[in-house]
Amino acid sequence: MPGHVLLIHGWSASDKSMAEVGHFLTVYGYQTADLFLGGYPSMSDDVHVADSARRMQAVINEMQGDGRLPARFHLIVHSTGALVARRWLAENYPAGGAPVDNLLMLAPANFGSPLATLGRSLLARMVKGWNRGFQTGTEFLHALELGSCLQQDIALIDRLSPDGETASPFSATGTRPFVLVGACQIPGTQILGEEAWDGTVRIASANMDPQGMTVDFTTGSLTEPRLTQWTRRGPDKTPFAVLPDRHHLTVLRPAAKRSESKDPATANRLSQLILDALAVNSAAGYDQVAAQWQAVCDETRKLAQDGEEADALRERILGRASADKSRFNEFYQIVVDAVDETGLPVTDYQLWLTAPRVSGKNSVSAGKAITRIEIDAHNNLIKGAHRNRRNSERRVLHIDRRALLQSEGFLRKTLTRAYEPVLAAAITAASPGDKIAYFSKDAREGSGLIRLRTHSPSSDAGGDRFLRRYATHFLRVIIPRVLDDDVFTVRPLG
Repeated sequence: MPGHVLLIHGWSASDKSMAEVGHFLTVYGYQTADLFLGGYPSMSDDVHVADSARRMQAVINEMQGDGRLPARFHLIVHSTGALVARRWLAENYPAGGAPVDNLLMLAPANFGSPLATLGRSLLARMVKGWNRGFQTGTEFLHALELGSCLQQDIALIDRLSPDGETASPFSATGTRPFVLVGACQIPGTQILGEEAWDGTVRIASANMDPQGMTVDFTTGSLTEPRLTQWTRRGPDKTPFAVLPDRHHLTVLRPAAKRSESKDPATANRLSQLILDALAVNSAAGYDQVAAQWQAVCDETRKLAQDGEEADALRERILGRASADKSRFNEFYQIVVDAVDETGLPVTDYQLWLTAPRVSGKNSVSAGKAITRIEIDAHNNLIKGAHRNRRNSERRVLHIDRRALLQSEGFLRKTLTRAYEPVLAAAITAASPGDKIAYFSKDAREGSGLIRLRTHSPSSDAGGDRFLRRYATHFLRVIIPRVLDDDVFTVRPLG
């Protein structure tokens, strides 16, 4: 039997933006009286995501107390609504026990949006905030900015743990998360130059299955630091589907006529996936949906490939075999948080992609000449680089997986025999002053090397991999803080 559903909107929208999804559900047996449109003031500068999450708990308690909402219900959220809902769950049910059965996220901004910095601009305040006292939701936009602390803080409660903890608000038998995101772009957003996004959020930042790793340069060496992978909290795999015919706005409009595809199976897929998610009531059903949605991702992935099979698929779904396929490339999003061994942020550093040399002479330095390998990696692999404005120790890279792994790509073609078949990140931190240095006492700019992904020539998926398809990856980098001898000295009184 269909149950109650609470629908929560995104930034700068109102509860009315979720009405079309609600009306769609009534066609399939959900009662209008059982559907609720949740709202929050995302455009008010003084309101934080945590404020809306706290108020959400009070409202739900009130509704359950007077009988409007039963003991268990479903949640459907869009874009920023995912951060509000996840913060509510993390704060009130960190070890499970939430009254939600299925949490369906439509184009969620789980790990940020490239548009958040634009939303804080003067132009945005004039356009979006002209009737709101020129407010555009400063704190919500800080939360939405790529690499924000809030995104990682929530993930460290519901999806990841550096300390081996496994408790989570989510489980296959309790509150089950699902993610749907489009691979089309909102018309006009192409001018921004982003790839692998829906016009507002990146596909990799929508995915609810991030990776995490601590890179400790105080242990090991500067080219072989200690690497500690973070533990998964909650289900190992969240049902996740990338739809080739939807963008950030049409993912809220399940009707086939809103699709960018003329193929009936593709155009009707969104509505079926929404219903499938809300119908899950067991761990077995959850695993089954995860497998089915993986098949959707596999099909979307083929749209970026070459060959007759891919041409035929583009012809069927997109209407022409020659359609632009680059927007279906898979990407990695990497979030780097650099601190010294005392926990202080390291803000003045450079991050670039490279590869270790076979000779073993892998010292890296910003003072050395840039190699052809590093130029190639910068020009062809990195499609976006961002420094978080509130926390400048946090940097975000958007990396093209196809350019990394294809037959003419970085790991297979660009690297010569002088290099290991490994993608690595090099980090160089400038000394903060005369008395303190990073990495090495003898260098004004010390450097370290982080291996991210190896490649086995005999297998496309072979090799050690930290990087995963369509996912966000957190790297907490701990850098040695080297003190000058005279930071503390002792001498005889005489």
